[in-house]
Amino acid sequence: MKKQSILLFILLRLSFNILAQDQTFNISPKESLVITFGSCNKQNKPQPLWKDVVKHQPDFFLFLGDNIYGDTEDMKLLEEKYAAQKSQPDYVALQKQTTILGVWDDHDYGKNDAGKEYPNKKESQQLLLDFFDVPAESLRREREGAYSSYQINWNGRKISILLLDARYHRDPLQKIDKKYTPNKTGSILGTEQWNWLEKELSDTSIDLFIIALGIQFIAEDHNYEKWANFPNERKKLFDLLAARKPQGVLLLSGDRHIAEISSIEWKDLSYPLVDITSSGLTHTWKEASEEYNQHREGDLIAKLNYGILTISTNKDEDLTVNSKIKGQNQEVYLEKIIQFNN
Repeated sequence: MKKQSILLFILLRLSFNILAQDQTFNISPKESLVITFGSCNKQNKPQPLWKDVVKHQPDFFLFLGDNIYGDTEDMKLLEEKYAAQKSQPDYVALQKQTTILGVWDDHDYGKNDAGKEYPNKKESQQLLLDFFDVPAESLRREREGAYSSYQINWNGRKISILLLDARYHRDPLQKIDKKYTPNKTGSILGTEQWNWLEKELSDTSIDLFIIALGIQFIAEDHNYEKWANFPNERKKLFDLLAARKPQGVLLLSGDRHIAEISSIEWKDLSYPLVDITSSGLTHTWKEASEEYNQHREGDLIAKLNYGILTISTNKDEDLTVNSKIKGQNQEVYLEKIIQFNN
């Protein structure tokens, strides 16, 4: 009987680990909800954008990977680099003002373009969670992978932020002539994370899902990391969204050292999928200016940048997201208004 009780406890624990949201935030009634985001932040370089982000008084900041540049298998060195970033004065000011949520990409994971083969992923995950002040008793400490979910209750609306992990379970990239080519059998998320994501997207009470991670969801023409390197995984994600038909979905990404907005129409979805890429808090890729993206809307931005979402409702109670890519002195580089009908 004792063994049966222990087994039941373990099964319930595992079930809770898959289904439970990591945290719920109740936001006081206000006209709009403000979420800022960005990626690619070298801890030893000047960080001029935090002051601009702070001026928005955002409700949340989402760190979408390469939050530091660790690039090491030495966990002591990785810890020191996280500590350097956490004590950066302007970032300290942001920490005091707003809630910071995040996930890793490759450089803070430990190695450029690395996947499940990285040998120190378990230790690296704990350091990432330390950086984001995740409590010692959190289920995230036991999870294999840095993915997480958060529910925001605001003005009678429910917004779910799903941060995906494209590192811990990702199968190897394939190369021909030093260029990545499609891996048609490999996985990005791995079985357990896919099961978790499917359950999260089954919640019909959510008004808007914000799904975010480092690598781009929609772009397929460039030769670097992207969901399109695993075409079956990309199709599986978009088909899952089409099958679940959430009331609203917005995609956020980083990694590229550029900013751009991409969109695609997908079968059985009543709205286009939009991927807003913000990458380059401390450095950008100047040579990217002519890079082709068949799904791009507007310009490609190769300047220091961050993203901002201002979420509100109109007179018909539809949910409106005013998305912008901004730079120093809050200069606006890109803007797209997205409406999700109630």
